[in-house]
Amino acid sequence: MLSPLAARKAEKLGYKNVKVFHAGLPAWKKAGNIVISNVAGLENYDKLGASYILIDLRPAKVAEKGHIPKAVAMPEGGLDALKDQFPKYLNAPVILYAQHGDTEPAKEAYKKVASWGYKQVSILTGGFDAWEKAGKTVAKGPADAKITYVRKLLPGEVDVEVFKTLVEKPAADTVILDVRAVSEIAEGVLPNAKTIPLDDLATKLADLPKDKKIVIHCSTGVRAEMAYNQLKEAGFNAEYVKANVDFDKEKKGAYKISD
Repeated sequence: MLSPLAARKAEKLGYKNVKVFHAGLPAWKKAGNIVISNVAGLENYDKLGASYILIDLRPAKVAEKGHIPKAVAMPEGGLDALKDQFPKYLNAPVILYAQHGDTEPAKEAYKKVASWGYKQVSILTGGFDAWEKAGKTVAKGPADAKITYVRKLLPGEVDVEVFKTLVEKPAADTVILDVRAVSEIAEGVLPNAKTIPLDDLATKLADLPKDKKIVIHCSTGVRAEMAYNQLKEAGFNAEYVKANVDFDKEKKGAYKISD
């Protein structure tokens, strides 16, 4: 089951039995489902110089024999003993891994971190075994004991405060693009924003100007980043923001932008 965007790519690769999950990632999370990451995604974070939190859920003595670089060891007191070290920035990527990946302990840890409000939590599919099998560097000795997360803007990312100013004081040479799903757009739209759901973006590129800067947002920044990569590949002058954009269902037109 894939997003429409991923489904199109799968079909191009020759897959025939492709099914689409139209509700998207927000609905998937809202239903209490687990989000999975992979070795390539973790490598991409490093390639981009992105900050992330990587937690090794295995016993410390097992992690000492070999762990993924930058991993923080699970303390004897469990995840609760690390809670105070987590950053206030709730969009910080948090990747959890066990020996084999999608195990029950990893799912319990996922739910705990997500319950603390973190919005980009995932379980590394295949766990440490997948990392080692892929031939990636394995660190020996004790894993880190402390979380040292420093927020960094990635290529193409704009600061949340800059984005707020842009919403309040629109620039003639800039278009704000909202790529949330249709059901989310129905809850509210930022002033002067153009809406094209991410899943429709590939077929509606002609609706966007190439002589203006396009600043993209969604509800958290995940889909905005995907749209940014898509527009950059198509030759647009694009940027995106990783921000929580929430609309008040009771008060029409009211919204809150936060990081």
